[in-house]
Amino acid sequence: MDKIEQFREYTRELECHLDNINQADCCQCSVSKTECFLVVEIGRKPGICIKELAGILKIDKSGVSRSVEELVKKGFVTREASKTDRRSVVLELTESGKARFEKIEKDMYVEFKKVFSMIEKKDQDNVLEALRIYNEACRKVEESDDQRDDKE
Repeated sequence: MDKIEQFREYTRELECHLDNINQADCCQCSVSKTECFLVVEIGRKPGICIKELAGILKIDKSGVSRSVEELVKKGFVTREASKTDRRSVVLELTESGKARFEKIEKDMYVEFKKVFSMIEKKDQDNVLEALRIYNEACRKVEESDDQRDDKE
């Protein structure tokens, strides 16, 4: 197996592990994984707009709008016209949404703490640095792809 194949295999396995962690948490309140991610992003950045959410999650705006509408129906999110730009809609968590956000954050901290504690102390900083480099490389590819798409 060459390095690219090995890299892909490790990434695929990581995706499966992350999917399992995320799925277990999202199932607790009858929301999809996408809706769960939206609750987290809105909780971390109250007043965020749909366009910005779509950019963060790499989902098209119509998909975000549909998922936000579901969260509104479930009582987790409110939508309001922006006070600074009436064409824009800003999102806030309801009290129920805030409680869900706090639970997700707490549960995820516990889950990732378990995983991180399985990494030897001497390797922890290396793992963090490797993940930072990996994410940075992914962002660069996404930006490059976005620029190419804009030119087409």
